[in-house]
Amino acid sequence: MEKLQQLKQWFYALPLKEQRMVSGTVAVIILTLFYLIIWEPIHLGLDSEQQKQQSQKKVLLWMQDAAAEVKTLRASGGRSTIRDKNKPTTLVIEQTINNAGLKASVSKLESSGKNGARVTLNEAPFNQILVWLDTLATHNGIHVVSANFERTANPGKTNTRLTFERP
Repeated sequence: MEKLQQLKQWFYALPLKEQRMVSGTVAVIILTLFYLIIWEPIHLGLDSEQQKQQSQKKVLLWMQDAAAEVKTLRASGGRSTIRDKNKPTTLVIEQTINNAGLKASVSKLESSGKNGARVTLNEAPFNQILVWLDTLATHNGIHVVSANFERTANPGKTNTRLTFERP
């Protein structure tokens, strides 16, 4: 309390012009601290949460599409045009890529031998790739012969080169 009293005495002892300058400076400092300590962190946190929410909405939409596809496959008694053994491997892979929502990531899809194929994916979601590979193996009998996954700057994304074969 004594220090506060001394500060008040010092302030009121200043000429009126200097009192205004000190008051203005204190106001600028308080506003700056408010912005740096309260406003900016809240604003940045809100932006971050909005980006997370958009990402989670995309995943939810993909999962809903996948669930609808599962229901359709179950209703058809496990038979699907994709599972046709007479279709070329590249065609089956292309159809399952579309169903898995990975079409935008495909940079190369080519045939390799009689029942093989090579696929290159860029900036593809790793989890979606795993689900897609499981679908290919369990429902279409197409297995990975070789795989190369490279981490990208975006978390959860990968650059991938895969070689497939259908026995």
